[in-house]
Amino acid sequence: MSEDKYYYSEQVYSETFYQLPKVLFTNQRYKKISNDAKVAFALLKDRFNYSIRNHWIDKENRIYFIFTNQELMSLLNNQEKKVIKIKKELEQVGLLEQKRMGLNQPNRLYLLRPEVEATDIYLQANAETLDNSGTVKKTGNLYNINSLDTNRYNIDTAELDFSTENYSKAEIQKQNQDLIEQAYKFLTNDEAGIPFEPETVKLISLWTNNPKQVRKFIGIILNARKAVQEEHNISFILDDEPELQAKITQTIRRYFNALRSDDKKIRNQENYL
Repeated sequence: MSEDKYYYSEQVYSETFYQLPKVLFTNQRYKKISNDAKVAFALLKDRFNYSIRNHWIDKENRIYFIFTNQELMSLLNNQEKKVIKIKKELEQVGLLEQKRMGLNQPNRLYLLRPEVEATDIYLQANAETLDNSGTVKKTGNLYNINSLDTNRYNIDTAELDFSTENYSKAEIQKQNQDLIEQAYKFLTNDEAGIPFEPETVKLISLWTNNPKQVRKFIGIILNARKAVQEEHNISFILDDEPELQAKITQTIRRYFNALRSDDKKIRNQENYL
């Protein structure tokens, strides 16, 4: 018998592989994570067999495993700060859970199964192939991955995800600024909208960083208007009072000036407003 038919130990170990799920490259939820995080998922998944041999199974019969940051640092050739970031990426998209076990004990890691949607199956089934000449061709009657139908009939398979992790800081700043500048159009149920002159809206947009801040800021002012109307049993529409609008702008600017002045120490900025 020819020796070429035998398997040798060095050959077996040279042909072992980590498994990397295709869904990590087709599902919009997972495509946004870094390639390092995807590789880390494959490394953690490979640890399952080791967990079973060591009977690392909790009371709910769920497989957990121990994989220290130092081990990941060695395998990924990264610093601990980067490894922590990678694990956080996996947690944010629902692929990893960490359970603290107490002082001087390593965390238990739980790997979670990726969610596969109809779109992922379509994309994987329609992956491009190459013919003998190296030219991209279609497989049977299936279409190129780039021909995925995105019309309204497929809308139920598409996941909307506007999480801040999907945008750069500059993009988030532009989005927030748009919401802030247009806040007077949608942040109140008042039929008259937010009754401020353009100068007031511009001033508030310069000082607030996000829609949550501007909503709270404007809410305080509108609550003040409501309190005045109830206290004096009157009703007035600021849109019809340009002088009052100007005084509101003046008062807000005086408020911001006080925040910037060194001679005033304001402990509670909301109460002061």
